[in-house]
Amino acid sequence: MPRRPRLAIALLTLTAGCAELDSIEGSSPDTLPATERDRVVLGHDLFFDPGLSGAGDVSCASCHDPELHGADGLPKSIGTLGQTARRNAPSVFNAALSDRQFWDGRASSLEEQAMGPLFSEHEMGQTQQGLVAYVERAYASQLDAAFPDRSGPTVDQITAALAAYQRHLPQPSRFDRFIDGDRQALSRQERRGYRLFERNCSFCHTGAGVGGSQFETLGDQVPWPQDRREDQGLFEVTGNPDDQMRFVVPSLRNVTRTAPYFHDGSVETLDEAVRLMARHQLDRTFTDRQARAIVAFLGTLEIEEIPAWAYADWAG
Repeated sequence: MPRRPRLAIALLTLTAGCAELDSIEGSSPDTLPATERDRVVLGHDLFFDPGLSGAGDVSCASCHDPELHGADGLPKSIGTLGQTARRNAPSVFNAALSDRQFWDGRASSLEEQAMGPLFSEHEMGQTQQGLVAYVERAYASQLDAAFPDRSGPTVDQITAALAAYQRHLPQPSRFDRFIDGDRQALSRQERRGYRLFERNCSFCHTGAGVGGSQFETLGDQVPWPQDRREDQGLFEVTGNPDDQMRFVVPSLRNVTRTAPYFHDGSVETLDEAVRLMARHQLDRTFTDRQARAIVAFLGTLEIEEIPAWAYADWAG
């Protein structure tokens, strides 16, 4: 991809704040009609059930642990039979806020995304036939409640239930209170970090998820290190040379709690991640003070209260 002229970089930096960061209010399954709530309850129970995997040894929550803010704290997740996944697991807490799923954006919905890990030999190692047979045995009554007109179950019903559960996971942070008018929700340093973020980062990290809505080339201005380019991102889906090193811009909600960072889980600290982004995406260097302020701002994106339905022991 051609490098942008330095004047264009400067203009981008000055105008990036025009991109909007949207607040979220959060939601609760308790407000839903009975059938829809039953679907969320089913999705919750499926999410924590290792029986969905072929060997019965890992669940969705194995890589997306609510105790770890919907991630797993590993550079790359451990799947069925101890196999290592290829990429870092994003936080499931934010997935419903993203337009594209997976680092390479190959899924456009939570339902489509759910099929990826279920049937990946390195993740849950299940088959469609095995999945349907297990869910019918273990969840027949819940399926009847969640899908009253069912003639199944079907894979589509299973992924619909998992998606219904995930859509209620995003919950507000202090930053949401701030942009909704509570100017005291952020400290002076956090507000300074927000201003720096607006000018430098919000061109890509946009919307309610503060990311998750677009693709960008990793190393847009200064090429990403050659020894860390084995994973080519979207190019591996499309085969288009223009898509080399293009990844979905990750959501930054709960980012202070979901280290390590990047698609390969290669960066352990948020400070280093911020500095790498400045260098490779903007061709600039943040001072120590600027980096600390941005990291402080990113802390305001942390969920204020993890909802009860995020945990395995939620009774529904």
